[in-house]
Amino acid sequence: MGVTIGEVLKTKFFAEYQLIAGEKGLDREIQAVSLFDAPDGYKWVKGKEFMLSSGYLFKDNSDYFKEVILFLYKQNSTCMAIKRDRYLGEVPKEIIDLCNDLGFPLINVPNGVAWIDVINAVNSIVMNRYITHVIDRKNADKLVLRSDNFHKKIEKTVVCLSEELMYPLTVVDILEEEVFNYPKEQLFPKDEISFIKDDNYPFNYQKEILCDKLNIYRITNIEDKDKCSFVIIPIVIKGVTVSKLIVWESFGKVDYYDLFVIRLSYTLLLEIYEQIYLMNSFERRFYDDLIKSLINGELNSKQSLIKAINNIQDFKLNMENKFICVCVKQNEDNPSFYNSREEISTTFLLNIAKDKSIFGILDDNTIILIYDVESYSNKDVVKNVKKDFENIFEQIKDSFPDRDIRLGIGDRVDDICSIKKSYVGAVKAVDIGSYIYTDGEMIAFEDLGPFGLLRLESIQEKDFGNDFSNISPLLKEPDSEELISTLNVYLESESNCNIAAKKLFIHSNTVRYRIAKIQQICDIDLGDPIERLKAEIALKFITKLK
Repeated sequence: MGVTIGEVLKTKFFAEYQLIAGEKGLDREIQAVSLFDAPDGYKWVKGKEFMLSSGYLFKDNSDYFKEVILFLYKQNSTCMAIKRDRYLGEVPKEIIDLCNDLGFPLINVPNGVAWIDVINAVNSIVMNRYITHVIDRKNADKLVLRSDNFHKKIEKTVVCLSEELMYPLTVVDILEEEVFNYPKEQLFPKDEISFIKDDNYPFNYQKEILCDKLNIYRITNIEDKDKCSFVIIPIVIKGVTVSKLIVWESFGKVDYYDLFVIRLSYTLLLEIYEQIYLMNSFERRFYDDLIKSLINGELNSKQSLIKAINNIQDFKLNMENKFICVCVKQNEDNPSFYNSREEISTTFLLNIAKDKSIFGILDDNTIILIYDVESYSNKDVVKNVKKDFENIFEQIKDSFPDRDIRLGIGDRVDDICSIKKSYVGAVKAVDIGSYIYTDGEMIAFEDLGPFGLLRLESIQEKDFGNDFSNISPLLKEPDSEELISTLNVYLESESNCNIAAKKLFIHSNTVRYRIAKIQQICDIDLGDPIERLKAEIALKFITKLK
């Protein structure tokens, strides 16, 4: 995106500048301003530069002047602007004729003008033109831009940018997994979103950083030179990339002014996405009551659910799909999750598409998500949900580093109104799984196996003395920690004293002595498979026993 030299000379700042020659070239485009006053300084041009020079090098040297003009014209520079009255006095006729023949503008710069003022003036003309176009479009589209149709706002911004840059563009909405191309040709298909999302392209490529601060970069296919390169501008909110703007370099590389305009468009798009985020933050607050009603069984039919969501704007879940309940719980002695609603909402909003899940805070220590698993086979549904939530769960733990937080996953249900069943499983996975898998923080109900048959209300401290009487006598021994540790390792080693001794770094006879003591204290026969199984189960809940 540039501006023609003719447009520049018509502006107020350049009113005193005189076109010496090359009128036919006033439609030549400027994409940068460059200065040279060294003998070979002109040799490092890239093209489309507004070239500035004091003219000192051309004094009494027409051949050199002609050499420079021909070189700049060949390299597609825009024009040459010199301070004629400072050193030259008059421009030789052969130079004027050459510029007229080539259509290469030669311009006189007033003596008192500083170079930086020229550079700033051209840059301002380019920027102001784009800003004016944006304002004109906003005035023309007031009804659209005042509404909450954010996708339409994004489209309008992209169309304006594409027409200004004269490059095709694509917006990839990573959270919503949507693609908008302009012009409408299928530049980038929706099923290839993962390539852009993770920079995981199916070809060898070179990555070039264009703007380190905003992480704007160019991707070039080094396998197929006929494929155009493209520039990617990530839209980032709260540290999460929510969208990527792609500029397809179908007509050559974007230039200095193009990057200026891209940065401005980035700001406009970021503002829109922040509005989307803010709207979603308020909208998601309504889901607390909805989720409570679902897991309490109050909404036991789709008709009652449809009625309940009538007042919730932009509800995206497909109620015909299959769902699973995900439960995030913390210990009761921590500050309430309600106090951290904004932080929790941000994590979920920026990592899960709106048509994939709803979430809410159930109580001070429990967050519930209802997650769409329609696309997963029943065999792999839990495996895929764990994969989906792995990064999200890490972010939650990072947000609350001093809290013991666990995540439970229920079973899949075919009807969203039956989510209570999945909820019960998810809570069991957290509460019972925390004893069985002491090192596990993300546990599914199906991981519990037979332990899933236990009732949560049965796991109460007052009941443990009776239910685990075969192990509880050990807790009264002065060396209880030593005995319990030995018993645990012994059972894990399939009752093999030698293997247990190696794990405990003690003599095998010591293991035999301790096991004999344990059997005597507890009055159990560890040779009996049932007694051994009961002891193993009891050890899983030893913390609660203590």
